[in-house]
Amino acid sequence: MLAYASMTVLAGEGSLLVPHQIKGTEIVHKQGAQIPTDVVLTDHTGKKVQVGDYLHQGKPLVLTLGYYECPMLCSLVLNGLTDVMKNQSLKLGQDYHILSVSINPNEKPDLADSKRTNYLKALDFPPLKKGGQGGFDSAWAFTVGSHDEVKRLADSVGFGYRYDKTSGEYVHSAGIFIVSPEGILSRTLYGIAYRPADFKMSLVDASHGKVGSLMDRIILSCFHYQPDSHRYGVYIFGVMRVAGLLTVILLGIFLFVLRKRERRGRHG
Repeated sequence: MLAYASMTVLAGEGSLLVPHQIKGTEIVHKQGAQIPTDVVLTDHTGKKVQVGDYLHQGKPLVLTLGYYECPMLCSLVLNGLTDVMKNQSLKLGQDYHILSVSINPNEKPDLADSKRTNYLKALDFPPLKKGGQGGFDSAWAFTVGSHDEVKRLADSVGFGYRYDKTSGEYVHSAGIFIVSPEGILSRTLYGIAYRPADFKMSLVDASHGKVGSLMDRIILSCFHYQPDSHRYGVYIFGVMRVAGLLTVILLGIFLFVLRKRERRGRHG
């Protein structure tokens, strides 16, 4: 199995030592990069589509790269994504969409369709006829494409991979990419398991606050994305700002109640 989820640290030097077997297959941090929306893919029905077709107004996009016949790692990424979605208040197809792209140019639409059916079933989505139209088609799209087109998309988000002739498998790392409605890479979540809070805040962040509740936006203002740990941590100035706002609101309520009591006392 030639797929890796992490790199090792060179002891005593504090730098990253990338094993030669996976050199060039790691995920490179490219937050803020523009993805090529004109990349041509083929969906599960055999229809030609473009990446831009899945960028909906105000709705962020979760992008996954892997291949459907991967022996282990790719399924673990999709399983981790499925697990984190199950207990979210944000709803797939309503608040965000997912685009899964195969890096294996030999995989066909029927395989994408089979994979799509299995994962939508795992999420308890109602059945949808093959080729049918509607929200479920675009909610989680499974696609295939040519080497050149997929490589162009993968390079734009920093997803490195290569084909290993000895094993007949692709060498790559694990992670998912959160893309804004404008096609800008907003966040990269690394590994095969994702913290619900990180996943949700990444989506709210990428949408510029257009998805999620008011409380979600308030919470987001108290947390700051930390590139080193690839997680959201407490943002002290955000907490102070929210605390100050709450203090002003409470003081206003107190003064309002106090004035109301004074007026009653005068007329009592």
